[in-house]
Amino acid sequence: RKLHPPPEEMIDLNLLLALVFGFMLIALAVMSITTNIPKKPVGGDGVGKRTLFIDCDDTLYRNENWEVAKLITRNIDDYVTQKLGLPSGKAYELYKKHGTCLRGLQQEEIKFDLDDFLKTVHEIPKIEKYIKEDPDLKKMLNRITVDKWVFTASIKEHATNCIEHLGVEKCFENPIIDVRAAKFHTKHSIECYQHAMEIAKNGDPSLCYIVDDSWSNIKTAKKIGWNTALIGLKSRDGKDALKYMSDFADHIIADVKELPKIWPELFEREQKSSPNGARRRKSSKGKRRKAD
Repeated sequence: RKLHPPPEEMIDLNLLLALVFGFMLIALAVMSITTNIPKKPVGGDGVGKRTLFIDCDDTLYRNENWEVAKLITRNIDDYVTQKLGLPSGKAYELYKKHGTCLRGLQQEEIKFDLDDFLKTVHEIPKIEKYIKEDPDLKKMLNRITVDKWVFTASIKEHATNCIEHLGVEKCFENPIIDVRAAKFHTKHSIECYQHAMEIAKNGDPSLCYIVDDSWSNIKTAKKIGWNTALIGLKSRDGKDALKYMSDFADHIIADVKELPKIWPELFEREQKSSPNGARRRKSSKGKRRKAD
């Protein structure tokens, strides 16, 4: 018997079926890829969510010569030497090595009562002498239209005491992110900022803003990709912030109430933002400076 080739109509039909099947496989593959791409957290109106993290001590308030910070430091020294019986200077040694004395005590497995330590070192007699009501700060905070959090290396009880004396406790709807919430990671470590992002439900570092007085904190926040503003034109030992911190701080300001000048996007309604929720900024390379 002679073998006859299949008719051309059959060849065309097989080719068509093969093409349709191939396109179906491609479509399924694309759907699989797109559904597995992590989505950025979004705000209620569907745009990327900016989040502002504000440090407490020496940021929400400023006092001459860091009086409150010095009182806390003295409390820590006294606790370590008097209650724990460690040599003088040990608290500072732990601080320099681990970022905070508390973290040092934990890392070096020195036995101590955690709750008693946290409560005792943050006791500031007559705190109203150092932290006073600030109506202008309250006005500025109430103008912020993005999600905002107090982000402190201390404990929420101390931060609450501070913001109550400032008269701004009603300006913050979110709970305070303190050392406990950060799982006792210091603000010198990336893990601390990752915990803050998880709590704030914002997984996009480019939409996270921080204002803080600590040079080390600002350096770490910049390393993870946050927008950074340093409070204070000089360090405690008199170093010029503009000279030493321009590579890490997007802005260097003297007072937290200058935020509207440097980050006007935090004071605008989200619908005025670009589709991806982040206003495009001109490159600040070589132009990082203190606010006018």
